[in-house]
Amino acid sequence: MILIAHRGLYNEKIGENTISAFDNAFNNSYEGIELDVRKTKDNKIVVIHDSFISRVSNGTGLVKNMTYYKLLKYNFGKSYIERIPLLKEVINRYTNKIILIELKESILITELNLNDKNIYYISSFNYDYIKNIPKSKKYKKGIINYAFNANIDLDDIDFIMILDILITDEIYNFYEKRGIEIIIYGVGKNYNINLNKDYIKKTKYII
Repeated sequence: MILIAHRGLYNEKIGENTISAFDNAFNNSYEGIELDVRKTKDNKIVVIHDSFISRVSNGTGLVKNMTYYKLLKYNFGKSYIERIPLLKEVINRYTNKIILIELKESILITELNLNDKNIYYISSFNYDYIKNIPKSKKYKKGIINYAFNANIDLDDIDFIMILDILITDEIYNFYEKRGIEIIIYGVGKNYNINLNKDYIKKTKYII
């Protein structure tokens, strides 16, 4: 399995979804990172998980109601000052890395401005956010945890991300037979993967 750092490799000194968290991941043998994106009031694509900035910065307010210039006034770091990163800053910083981008709202694929330097996986919990994204060799598109949702066209997705405690051999087999890649993610430092050894060996990425 290839390990992907969820929101980067952050800790008590490094804030999540920051350049430092992403650098820290790649400096500690992670081959990929997972990050979240939202749009600012002036349509900049920034890397942040929550709709509000208060949990991860010294500011308050909704991302969608703030311009990128205003967001730059706030500190998103911990042990030292860091500004909220633009998605383009992140993807242009690295080469030959695996980058999983979770859409927290509807964003056009053209707005992401993906380059050819890395391997990209575009995902969301909300199928409506990705269903109009065309398939492409430049990236893969998928969903998170919405197993067997009747509204999803399984022929339209390349992969599915499933929580470690929810994955079973039957679910794995269901998606594998349909040519859909399975990515497993966990919550916390310990993983609880109840799969047979063959399926575990086949799983390429774990977050």
